[in-house]
Amino acid sequence: MEEYPEELRTPPVSLVSLVGCPELHALISTHLHTEQPPINTLALPDFSAISIMNHSNKEIRNPVAGILKRDRLLKHRTRVPAVVAALFPSDHISGDPAQWLQLCTRVENLKAVVRARNTKLVLVIVRSTSNDDISEHRMIFLRKRAELDSKYLITFIKNDASELQQSLNRCAGKTIAELANTYYRDEG
Repeated sequence: MEEYPEELRTPPVSLVSLVGCPELHALISTHLHTEQPPINTLALPDFSAISIMNHSNKEIRNPVAGILKRDRLLKHRTRVPAVVAALFPSDHISGDPAQWLQLCTRVENLKAVVRARNTKLVLVIVRSTSNDDISEHRMIFLRKRAELDSKYLITFIKNDASELQQSLNRCAGKTIAELANTYYRDEG
């Protein structure tokens, strides 16, 4: 059994990509690793790195029933995420128009990448405190622009300990795990 690669010796593990707000990646990754079952993370510090997920096979072949392609399990464990969680600071929503326009452009680019692979998308708005002012109209517009259900647009409060734990549970514990399960069920 030791001669087989790790992906064949261990149970399947979901993969989630975190994009943006790199100062929170370690915290969210640690929380995802403690979930049951654990969830691996692919942390991308900024949105320019999202293009690495856009590589597709040059030739699409019809799969033979019961046969896995070479490195398929490793690929889904380390390179192709089930869910992309895009983290945006709240000041990009309520800030100046240039930041808002940049955020909208990033959402459009994310949609294009995740649609190509049927990857699920979650938008996470990172707030310093629960008192941060965020325009409700812009939140609705952002959700519609990303074509997401309202439960996949999450606010994450980072500077209050009790709110932080609730944010982690809401974001990682429920939403990301649910979307990862949906992705792997759809992929078959």
